[in-house]
Amino acid sequence: MNAAWLLTTGNCLDPTIGLPSLHDKSVTCVITDPPYSAHVHNCQRAGVGRTADGWKGDPISRERDLGFIHLGDELRRRVSREFARVARRWVLVFSDTESAHLWRESLEECGLEYVRTMFWRKKNGCPQFTGDRPAVACEAITLCHPPGAKLWNGGGKQGWYDVPIVIERGGENQELRVHPTQKPEKLMAQLIDDFTFEGETILDAFAGSGTTGAAALKLGRRFVGWELDPDHAETARARLRGENYKISRPEAPERQPSLFGVK
Repeated sequence: MNAAWLLTTGNCLDPTIGLPSLHDKSVTCVITDPPYSAHVHNCQRAGVGRTADGWKGDPISRERDLGFIHLGDELRRRVSREFARVARRWVLVFSDTESAHLWRESLEECGLEYVRTMFWRKKNGCPQFTGDRPAVACEAITLCHPPGAKLWNGGGKQGWYDVPIVIERGGENQELRVHPTQKPEKLMAQLIDDFTFEGETILDAFAGSGTTGAAALKLGRRFVGWELDPDHAETARARLRGENYKISRPEAPERQPSLFGVK
């Protein structure tokens, strides 16, 4: 392992290179953003700008392929067992709010204690394009811990994180979006600062473009992660090395037929 980080391309459940290869209680904290539910994936849309003909008759959104399949029950249970085994303290898992109870159940079944469901308010997020119901306002963060005393840096503040999303159009002094479900580095830095201490090790089994790892290194933490997609893994390594991480990707990446061999 690098002195500060290790990012592996491949299946986080692979018995040789994945979570099962780690020793019990070998990381301090899990902070991870797995694939979301089938409903979330099937409802993905992105806004469409005005055309030369004006708004009349123009579509306001288009379908958006995330490039990977949704979360399944078996995958959630298997990674929950590994999280409970390797984490000494906190386990934080992002999900759509409708699926947060499933993560709670899976993590509790593995012996962790449910502590709280926190929320990330998706400031400047997409509207509800159909207009017939409220738009998604936030995402859940299921927070668990092994039984026993708990320690964090946030005192008595609320588990509420109000951070703008990473927008595709970018702009000067704005974070570059290189992953379809990329979390803001500011958000991950706040979580890392609240739940870990300098020199501790953070694990992300679904590393994406490496946002959690990049934030961890900037805050003096160590990082270990996995990413199944080779292009995203290379982006993540560039970020972890502190390099320019803009990598061109196809407009509609081909979906993987399965994730971690779980059907």
